[in-house]
Amino acid sequence: RSMIVFGQGALRSHPFLLKEVEAVNNPDRETSIHLFDEALFGHIGFIISNFFRALWLGLSSARFVSAPGKGKVRRYYQQLTRMSSAFALLSDACVLILGGSLKRKEKISGRLADALSNMYLITAVLKHYEDQGYKQEDLPLLEWACEDSLFNVQEAMKSVMRNFPIPIIGNILNMVIFPLTKPYGGANDKLGHKIARLLLTPSSARDRLTKGIYLTEEPDDAMGRLEYALKKSLDAEDAERKLRDAIRIGLITSKDYTSAVADAISQNIIDQSEADKILIAHEATRNAVSVDEFSHKGWKPQ
Repeated sequence: RSMIVFGQGALRSHPFLLKEVEAVNNPDRETSIHLFDEALFGHIGFIISNFFRALWLGLSSARFVSAPGKGKVRRYYQQLTRMSSAFALLSDACVLILGGSLKRKEKISGRLADALSNMYLITAVLKHYEDQGYKQEDLPLLEWACEDSLFNVQEAMKSVMRNFPIPIIGNILNMVIFPLTKPYGGANDKLGHKIARLLLTPSSARDRLTKGIYLTEEPDDAMGRLEYALKKSLDAEDAERKLRDAIRIGLITSKDYTSAVADAISQNIIDQSEADKILIAHEATRNAVSVDEFSHKGWKPQ
């Protein structure tokens, strides 16, 4: 995984590494020296440029970077630019200092692969949000995905620098890439609650998210049980609120759920149709969360 995602990916996408390898393998000595010198000096300039670029983006929090979109979307593009520059600097430092031994430093290459993968995820999410037409109701989904991935990129890079074979180099890189503090804290609980509400409510945002995914409301289907239970729970939401309020203020004291529903009918808190909705939703939910049960009879110790 590490060699495919980072090793091969970084080599193929790097503006100079592949040119250097090809120059070394050129059969014509003069051409080889010329091409290698050209690629090497370009590589050195690239590293110096990334060093100061990463430092500036860290100090300014990438606020002056030209980026598409508005508001939070624009900020995510800017933060992605910042992390891309940081990744370029960090990966070059690893290649130059560790050289061929980077192949054997699988934890370091694995963390670099994690950082690269999460940046690809941010790119995909931003592109998808743009393709969907910048739907405002989809913004919490974009925020959660970007906040989570930016945090993962940060932690992966921090781990690389913390475990760098030459500690002083790791510390210098850390001060350059994250000069002020850890900028990303991940998706918070409030945002997670927004996502949960969005996914538990039928909406165009939920439909867009599940487009192309097999969905059914058949109660006998493994996935259908969940969708069926969600639909029936939403149908019974108002009636269940009445029942909960009655239990809370002490009008209904029965501990058994079916008896509590019957008491609510007798006290005219809910009518029969509402009671049916509650019981159907309760049974659908119970069926959705139930697990297989196996008898212990016939078991023998190994």
